Amino acid sequence: MGLLSHIVSFGAGYTLGAKTGAAPIQRVQSQVARWRSWSWTPGVLPRDVQVRDLMTAPPETVTLDTSLTAAARLMADQDIGDVIVIEPGTERVAGIVTDRDIAIRAVAVGRDPVTTTVEDIFSRDLVAAAPADSVRRVIDLMEDLKVRRLPVVEADRAVGIVSLGDLSVATNVGSVLAEISAAAPDR
Repeated sequence: MGLLSHIVSFGAGYTLGAKTGAAPIQRVQSQVARWRSWSWTPGVLPRDVQVRDLMTAPPETVTLDTSLTAAARLMADQDIGDVIVIEPGTERVAGIVTDRDIAIRAVAVGRDPVTTTVEDIFSRDLVAAAPADSVRRVIDLMEDLKVRRLPVVEADRAVGIVSLGDLSVATNVGSVLAEISAAAPDR
């Protein structure tokens, strides 16, 4: 098995939480097939590759008034570790909530996940990528911010999300994955 196959296998496992079956696997397999059709040297993506070419779209969203239990259930059902938070009645992005946010900011301090809402714990200071941003810019942002995923936003609306798993499948830059993964935990 070649190096690219190992990276693809790791990225798919990382992205999907090492789960098998279901639609997410098929989605990753179709993305991998598309990426393999590009002519590129391992570790070097063509200059015209943009975030829109790698992101997972559409992202899952919840509103500020969603209970933590409902947000966690959505994450579990979709095999994801985050959801984009939008303002009720609009699709305007307000922030992001992760499985780690729920564990650290709610459960660990004794909050009731049934009565606590996303608004009480979500990350408001959201840094996002644009669909036309280069993959290099996204990697730099993720390194600088020590985050494992970035929402992709256009006109204040979430259009996708790009994760370390997406990047590890598409690139052969193991050191980026190692540096970000070894970084201090999110705030």
